[in-house]
Amino acid sequence: MTSGVTRVTVDEVLSENLVRFETSQLKKENEQFFDDFENWGDKKEVLMHRNQYKRRLHLPQPWDALEEGQVFLVGEFEVVDNQGEPKNFKFSPGKNNFVRIDNLRKFKDKVKRLYSDLLTGR
Repeated sequence: MTSGVTRVTVDEVLSENLVRFETSQLKKENEQFFDDFENWGDKKEVLMHRNQYKRRLHLPQPWDALEEGQVFLVGEFEVVDNQGEPKNFKFSPGKNNFVRIDNLRKFKDKVKRLYSDLLTGR
C-alpha cells in the first residue's frame, strides 16, 4: 500500500520533447521520511512528452529546466525541521506540496557517503 507522495527523478532527457522519468511512491508506513531507499516502493520508468508531464506527474518545474539527475517530491507532505532548507518531510493527507531535493545538502551528503562506501568496499 502507498501514500500520496511520489518521488520523481529525471532519468534521461531523450529529446527536446521526450524525457524518461523514474517514479516511486512513499510506502504508507513511513509517516516521517527523507530519501532513504527503504521508504519508497518499487521504481517505475515513465516516458513523458512535453505536453503531458505537468498533468500526469504534477510537476510545476518548467520543462526546459528539467535536467538529468534532478529529484523531486510531490504530493501530500509537509516540511519538517526547516532551518534554512528541509531536513525531513512528514506525510500529511490533504496537503499538496512540491520540493526539489537533489540540491539539498542532506541529499548530497548521502550520495557522497554512498560513493565512499562503494569505493572502500563497505
